[in-house]
Amino acid sequence: MSPAPASRHRPLTPARERFITVVGVLVAGAGAVLASTQTFATAIVEGVRVPVVVAGQAVAPALAPLGIVALALGIALSIAGRIARIVLGVVLVLLGAGIVAAALPSVLDDGAGTRGAITAVTGVTDVASLVASRSATLWPEVGLAAGALAAVLGLVVLVRTRRWTTGGRRFRADTPVVLATDPISEWDALTRGSDPTGAPGPAGPGESDDR
Repeated sequence: MSPAPASRHRPLTPARERFITVVGVLVAGAGAVLASTQTFATAIVEGVRVPVVVAGQAVAPALAPLGIVALALGIALSIAGRIARIVLGVVLVLLGAGIVAAALPSVLDDGAGTRGAITAVTGVTDVASLVASRSATLWPEVGLAAGALAAVLGLVVLVRTRRWTTGGRRFRADTPVVLATDPISEWDALTRGSDPTGAPGPAGPGESDDR
């Protein structure tokens, strides 16, 4: 009986886990920004020659700013220390909830955004009788999914941050600093008969090792 083949799956190390989380936050932020620039709904209105198109930024103006903040949080999360990651995790949960709240009305009711747009075009407040047809896109759901992803990843940060290493080690105060040497100064020290490295030389014949 031949031995079972070894698993090819690499273990999920803390570094990989952190990388995946950061990428997920960036994807969530980009999804919210992208959704805000797309069409949420289109309505055919009687008496209006062209369809009334409603963009996400008109229906949910908070989507783009919140998405940009999520992108910034993703970048900050890649270099933050443990205490800063806890703060970023809390902010990320609240940010995700805000994105969900901004996109949810359009998900539940595709006429939520078109009513205001039709009123702006026709000047009529009660637009229900004017709408011949209405069609919605999936972009509100994309914005909703982006917010849910950001909130879930914020919880992941809060729960798993103790396993992650601290980023930005090169900027930490305890990182050893290597000082560059000056070749000219070293040559001058050699001509004077001294050791430019500062290491004590061997004791001479008349010198004692005990001082």
